[in-house]
Amino acid sequence: MMRRILNKKLLSERGQTSVEYLLLIVVAVSFGLLFAKKMDQYLIKNPNGLIAKPINGFKNKLNSDTSGRYRYYPIGPVAQ
Repeated sequence: MMRRILNKKLLSERGQTSVEYLLLIVVAVSFGLLFAKKMDQYLIKNPNGLIAKPINGFKNKLNSDTSGRYRYYPIGPVAQ
């Protein structure tokens, strides 16, 4: 009798611990995704961002006379 009571108590504590860990993982993943989204908006999608600014500079140099298309430069000998 006493053993059944102890087993039920342990099983319920284990189940609660599993749920707590699952909730902790969900919260951690949510914060991670939120952080990644904010950093993406700040660094890449923002025209003056730390990463987008140099990329836009390169894009402007490459597209200066091609009306918005990239130039293609061959690597190696060109077949004629």
